Amino acid sequence: MKRRTTLIAAAAALIACLPLAQARADIFQYTDENGVLNFTNVNGDGRKHKRVRSEPAQAGPATTQAPAGKPTPSHLSSSNIPSVYLDIINSACERHGVDPSLVHAIVKVESDFNPYATSNKGAMGLMQLMPETAVNMNVRNTFNPAENIDGGVKYLRYLIDRYEGNLSLALAAYNSGETAVRKWGTIPPFKETQSYVQRIMKIYNGGTARSFATGCTIYMGYSEDGSLVLTDNPSGRSGGKLKARKKSL
Repeated sequence: MKRRTTLIAAAAALIACLPLAQARADIFQYTDENGVLNFTNVNGDGRKHKRVRSEPAQAGPATTQAPAGKPTPSHLSSSNIPSVYLDIINSACERHGVDPSLVHAIVKVESDFNPYATSNKGAMGLMQLMPETAVNMNVRNTFNPAENIDGGVKYLRYLIDRYEGNLSLALAAYNSGETAVRKWGTIPPFKETQSYVQRIMKIYNGGTARSFATGCTIYMGYSEDGSLVLTDNPSGRSGGKLKARKKSL
C-alpha cells in the first residue's frame, strides 16, 4: 500500500505541474489488457477507471470524498479461497510487498489451492514452484503451504521488480521462465503462457489494489483525444510520444 500511495502521489504531482488550463483535479487509474498500470485525468473510453484522487480544481482547502456505494474487494471471494491459506498469503504478501489479490489469482490458476499439486514439468505445491526456484527462494519443503507461498511470493516480487511493474511480463516469466521472456522481448508466443497471463489478469482485475515495482519510471504524454496519460510502461502506445518525467519512486 505504501508503494501504491507513492505512485499515486507522484501522478498527482505531475498533473499539478501542468498549465492550469490543461490540469484537472481528478486522477483515475486503470490497468490495460496487457496488465500495464495507467493514470489519466479523463474517466472514459470504455476502460474500468477508478478515481484514486480528487481535489478542488481551484485554490482552496483540499477535501476528501468518501467512496460512493459498496467498496470493491481487493481479493477473491472467501468462498473461492480455503480459509486456512488466507492468513498465510496475507502474511507473505505483507513481507514482500505484493498485492494479496494477485497471489490469490495465481494460486487459483496454478493449483486451485491444492498444496500437493504437481505438474509433468516438476512444478510443485500451491504456487507450483520448480525445484530450482524453490532452492533459490530457500524453500526446503515445497509441499508445506507456508514455505511454498512465501517462496512463490518472494519470487513474484523479484519478477515484478525486474520488469518494472509490468505484471504481464512478470506473470509470463513466472510461467515460461525469464529466458523465454528475454528471448522474445514480450509475452512469449506460447499458447499456454498467453492463456495463463490472460486468466490471471482476468481474475486479478476484479480487485482494486495494485502492487508496484521499486525504481520504476513514470512516462507522461497525451493520447489521441487529448487526455493526459501517466504510465509505467510506454510500449505499444499510439497518438504521441511519452516522456520520462520521474524516476526511482
